[in-house]
Amino acid sequence: MTEEIQQIFNSFQDYLNTEQDLREEIRIIVKEIDKSARDILIILQNIHNDNKEENTMKSKAGDGFHLDVEDFLMGLCKLANELTRFAVNSVTNGDFNRPVEIARFVNELNAGFRLLNLKNDALRKGSDALKYDVKKIEEVVYDLSIRGLKPENAEAPQETD
Repeated sequence: MTEEIQQIFNSFQDYLNTEQDLREEIRIIVKEIDKSARDILIILQNIHNDNKEENTMKSKAGDGFHLDVEDFLMGLCKLANELTRFAVNSVTNGDFNRPVEIARFVNELNAGFRLLNLKNDALRKGSDALKYDVKKIEEVVYDLSIRGLKPENAEAPQETD
């Protein structure tokens, strides 16, 4: 009887060892996939950045103006909100080309934010608000096109889903 129990537990141990080996293999594969995804993201960011020197920020306070990346990104979210309001006011003032330009910029900004992996914090809320700004500015441009007020030379903003 003792030998049977020992044999049962040995089979359990063998099963657990096999499962542990399988988990380790999966962990290695996931690390490789994560590394590939990061490399792809870096390549995409480099493609979309025309001038890398223009987009770098100085990291030392003695070298010049320093701005945290989170603060900069929050500022971009608030900029999109203000530009949306500005687009509505532009239509009121008779400038029908400006909302199309603003829509194009806000769509590009939204596409950039979607590349980021944001946690559930203030920056994530700002990114969510950006989605509503995109919707609002697209409604403004749609209203212009329905009423025949959209300039002929202006392209429709490209939606990036």
